[in-house]
Amino acid sequence: MQDNSQPEPPRRDNSASRHAQAEPKDAIFTSIMWIMIANVLVGAVLAIAAETMHLPPAVGQVGLGLVLVCGGIYFFFRWFQRKEARRRLEQNGGSDPE
Repeated sequence: MQDNSQPEPPRRDNSASRHAQAEPKDAIFTSIMWIMIANVLVGAVLAIAAETMHLPPAVGQVGLGLVLVCGGIYFFFRWFQRKEARRRLEQNGGSDPE
């Protein structure tokens, strides 16, 4: 029996291409996010060092606080970065000249 049905055209996942277009190229967002990542790493090192080297508990608490606060700021700026990129994309009519 022959199969006369035509093969399905390849599906294009536009979400990945839209996501790539939605990433802004602003250096300020990138800089802030790298600083927040560095702060999270420093906080994690402080928290781990406080436990392993028997440092005062305040050092571990400061490290944990740094991780939580900077992690929250990092995720906020990621959300804000994408929101601004989508706004710019809509303003430019779908083409990002940057």
